[in-house]
Amino acid sequence: MTVSSTAPGRRAYENLKDEAADYIRAAIVSGDLPARSKIDQDVIAEALGISRAPVREALIELAQKGFVDAPPRRGAFVAELTADDVEDYYAVVASVFGLTTRRAVGRLSGADVEELRRLHREIAMAPDVPRQRELARRFFNLIATTGRSPRLDALLSFIGGMFPGSFYLESPAWPAHDAGYRERLLSALDALDDELAAQITDEYLRGCGSIAIDYLTSLGRLAGD
Repeated sequence: MTVSSTAPGRRAYENLKDEAADYIRAAIVSGDLPARSKIDQDVIAEALGISRAPVREALIELAQKGFVDAPPRRGAFVAELTADDVEDYYAVVASVFGLTTRRAVGRLSGADVEELRRLHREIAMAPDVPRQRELARRFFNLIATTGRSPRLDALLSFIGGMFPGSFYLESPAWPAHDAGYRERLLSALDALDDELAAQITDEYLRGCGSIAIDYLTSLGRLAGD
């Protein structure tokens, strides 16, 4: 196992279990902890300057969310990621966020839609990829916030914690896919067509899953590659 041995200068969370879980999850996403590698609790605890107890609790939580395999009396290992895992995840997110988008159509004000248009234009002129991503998140979050409900929030929060990262963002195919989504969605918003907006969002997120699969396959990060 290869992870950084330098703990963060400040505690990002008061709850040490959450801090350990985020640290391990980040190592999995970055590839520092590759699939099937054993996770050494002592290394993690030393890196974070904490005891083994919160690390053990973090591993239990990560096992429940599919990041870690923990066979009895054998320790904890990074779970393999398959193309089916990626496809299933984005299919579920697409269904849930489609509902959020459908609800948002009737709630977005004229000023909200104009802000979405402004963000769309600004993304096209953004000088670099980090700025594009920041603006795209703001576009997406405005819709999510407007169409939110406590139950959908809970579902999206739970689902979001079950997958190691938005890999599609790293793919060169993502910018064009994202721009096409925004253009189609803005047209649906102009028409006040909530069903079409939900369908466009569903197709967009399933497409993100396909992009993620292609990208991870190119890196040899999926089981069976």
